[in-house]
Amino acid sequence: MSILIWVALWLGALTAGTIVGTFSRARERRWAVVGALSVAFVGAVGLGLSTSWGAHATTVGPFLIDSVVSTVAPTMLLGALALVLLAGRAEATGPESSWLLVILAVESVALASSSFGLLVAAEIGAAALLADHARRNGHRAQVAYLLLTLALLVAAAVTWGMGLDPRVSAWLSVAAALVRLGVFPLSTGILASLQQGTSTATLMAALPFGGVMLLLRAAPILEGASVPVLRFLLVAAPVAAALSILQRELGRSIGYVLVAVHALIAVGALAPSTEGHLGAELLWAGALLTSTGFGAAANLVTLRIGNPDLDRHHGLHGSAPFLSLAFLVLGVGLAGGPGTIEFVAEDVLLNTTAADGVLGMAMVVLAIELIGFNMLRLHYRLFFGARREPRAWLNTKPRERLGLAIVATAVVFGGLAPSLLPLVSAATQTAGH
Repeated sequence: MSILIWVALWLGALTAGTIVGTFSRARERRWAVVGALSVAFVGAVGLGLSTSWGAHATTVGPFLIDSVVSTVAPTMLLGALALVLLAGRAEATGPESSWLLVILAVESVALASSSFGLLVAAEIGAAALLADHARRNGHRAQVAYLLLTLALLVAAAVTWGMGLDPRVSAWLSVAAALVRLGVFPLSTGILASLQQGTSTATLMAALPFGGVMLLLRAAPILEGASVPVLRFLLVAAPVAAALSILQRELGRSIGYVLVAVHALIAVGALAPSTEGHLGAELLWAGALLTSTGFGAAANLVTLRIGNPDLDRHHGLHGSAPFLSLAFLVLGVGLAGGPGTIEFVAEDVLLNTTAADGVLGMAMVVLAIELIGFNMLRLHYRLFFGARREPRAWLNTKPRERLGLAIVATAVVFGGLAPSLLPLVSAATQTAGH
């Protein structure tokens, strides 16, 4: 009974927050959404506590509460909370914030779905919502890739409903997930989103809120047949990471970094081993925190100085030291630096690829090193290298510092004390069984 209450609190808070946020006054909308996300986060954490942090799967109606839910749900909601706190005034007081809750509610259903059919249906709903929003904002390239994702998901649902070979639906789902995550075609989907700017709406389309669960569910159906896809992903990750270093635009550089991270998540998700799935789950959870926080921090930079030219130095550290520190911590976290939550995940992932040969492990290491180099490059170009007089209006506001502190603290805490962090210990317990 307690599990059902926590589920109702988690999903009910997102639904209620959407309604309240839609009909509240503009200046109160941000805090209505923040309140809804806070309550939903409490529900997700309580759900994990009531099921021993997901060590054992529990079915509640159409929902399956397992280690993935206990691990990913809190990080997804915490990242979204930081995203709302760090959003600009126009987005936070407009319909964007309520739309964010709708997407999160749909992706939460996909995350906790007990059947493959419900998972695909929820992902169809999320892709349709994202495509409609992109259409309303005139992002035609982004609409095209989301419609491709939608078509592949509908085909997967139809073949599943017709009772055809489950592998057909699984392959279609994998294709849809890779397009949704921007991995195939290489980064074009994400770049179509982030070249419009690192706003809340574009980040929602680029970040891994959806798609990964499709890979995790499809892997057991495909068994060893996914080896060619794994080889493609092992090449795609370092290539995307290398391309991120060559970019002059901040949005495009971040887009290529996200593609590399998403490719690494997909490597673990499609690996034919329990350890691989564990690495993907932890990396997914870590990426939801670090990439959301890093993307929002990049958005704060563009709100202050416009779209920066990465061939120049901008010297923002003197005017916004807290933003500089958070940008560095989250960037290092995204690269899996020691002392961060993604370091734990990438350690598990490296063990998985090591079993397949030295070349696979070398490709993962190369991707991680290139991501780390680009993070340091971005930090130096944006915050150092030019002497400028401090300008108080460029400094972060208390609300923005709160959002950055929440996500940066969670990223570091998960890396320094993984055994004490429930969302990491959940997957560790599952691996132990």
